[in-house]
Amino acid sequence: MPVYEPKNYEEVIKRIQGKISALHITMGPCLTEEKIVSFEESHSIQLPQAYRMFLKRVGNGCNMMDDCQLNDLESCPCQELSKPFLLEKFWIWEDDERNADVIKADMQNKVYRGNMELINLGCGISYNLIITGKCQGEVWNFTDIGVQPCCERQDFLGWFELWLDNQDETDYFKDFV
Repeated sequence: MPVYEPKNYEEVIKRIQGKISALHITMGPCLTEEKIVSFEESHSIQLPQAYRMFLKRVGNGCNMMDDCQLNDLESCPCQELSKPFLLEKFWIWEDDERNADVIKADMQNKVYRGNMELINLGCGISYNLIITGKCQGEVWNFTDIGVQPCCERQDFLGWFELWLDNQDETDYFKDFV
């Protein structure tokens, strides 16, 4: 399931709404354009279009069936949102043979910025929405040993729909190379 084209967002949103209803998932209240714009202005960013539509038409956070919580916009841990996320492919810093101080500086300058945590799975694992940079709009898996995009690159709608279809059996890494 590739990143959706903006022309398909309406169809995807309707499909997601139907699946949420069928699964009896309670979403947080939808946000107004004003609340979204206020958040964007306070962080000097523009949220990806698919995520904005989700917040306005589907809901703002939810408790998911596998006891995880999709963070609402106001409580998403944010990492210097206005600064660009500089990675375009995975990076496993645990395997990086450079000096530890250089790795730590690269992590701060390339990874821990321009993204917000959607779900924290515990044990140093989270799914984050990339807000800035070349991968804007994609969902990446963050761990304590590295980061990578989810399977074939997923935007927020693709990532969320994949979860709805498979819940805790979702293999976000099946197509990862």
